[in-house]
Formats: sequence, structure tokens, C-alpha cells
Amino acid sequence: MATAFKSSEKIVAEYSKKWAIACRNMLEVKRPRVSIRAKWKKVGGGWQVVSATKKTFRGNYVASGQLVASIQPDPKGLTMGITMNKTADYVQNGRKPGKGIPLDSMRNWVKMKRIQPRDLSTGKFKSKANAEGMRFMMNRKIKYFGIEPFPFVDQARQQILPSFNKALTQAMKQDIKKGLFK
Repeated sequence: MATAFKSSEKIVAEYSKKWAIACRNMLEVKRPRVSIRAKWKKVGGGWQVVSATKKTFRGNYVASGQLVASIQPDPKGLTMGITMNKTADYVQNGRKPGKGIPLDSMRNWVKMKRIQPRDLSTGKFKSKANAEGMRFMMNRKIKYFGIEPFPFVDQARQQILPSFNKALTQAMKQDIKKGLFK
């Protein structure tokens, strides 16, 4: 005779929703991030960093909003779960130095964020030819320094886990009592 865990499954579904909401909130909240400015010089066939300065700023992890919108609860029975698009892996794990970003992705991101190169002395926007150079320099910096990871899924899970464990324990007790005294 199988025992139905209806109350427990309901708790798992409820906390899957809470986990998804916590993930969205983690991405949307402004938090300290690091910006790196580097000066480069050409050495042989490649580029080398002459100096680099790190600056902390406050910002969120939302570019287009597609990742935030894609986070959905996905419970399966007694397994708490969420689904999201593949860009979550890049935010969660970052990008290690030594590997750049695909040029199409960089082009789309720059276009979406409306980033344009400026002449620092006059403040005027530069030509489209300079935009290609700007993307090259941004990609070179990512290739050299990488992108810091932000483990928002794990942090959101840790945030809801204590109350989830208590609620699930209570629901399991209820389900077992209902199953024994039918």
C-alpha cells in the first residue's frame, strides 16, 4: 500500500515558487560588483596588460531581463526544482580567464545596452568603425580577466532552505498520520 504525500507535494510546489522568486530577487537587487580598467601594450603578436585598476560599484545582474523572466518553478513530486534559460550558467559560474565571448553575443549585448564609444577629450560619440574596436577591447579584457561568478541559485536556495525544511517536516508528519489512520 503506497502512501500519498499530498501535503508534502504541496509544500514542495510552494517552496519551488519561493525559490524562483528568491532567484529573481537575487539578480535584480543592486549589490557590490567589480569593474576593471586596464591599459594594454602590444607585445609581439599579442597584447599585454601594463596596469589594471579595480573599482567597486553597485549594480544588478539584469541585462535584458530575459534570464529573470525565464526563471520558473518546476517541482516534480517531492523534488523541489526551478527552470531557467542557459544564460544562468554564465551568471552562476562566471567565465574563467583565457576564453572570450562569441562575437555575435558581444555585438547583441552592446546593442541592447546601447553602449557607444566616446572620445574622452571631447565627449562626442565615435564612428561605427570604432564600435568594432570597442567590442574587441571589451572581449580582450574578458579573455584576460574573466567574468566574476555570481552563484544566485545557490544563495537563493540557502535563503529558503531553513523554512522549507521545517514546513516539509510538518507536512510529512501529517501525510504519514493520514496514511496510517485511514
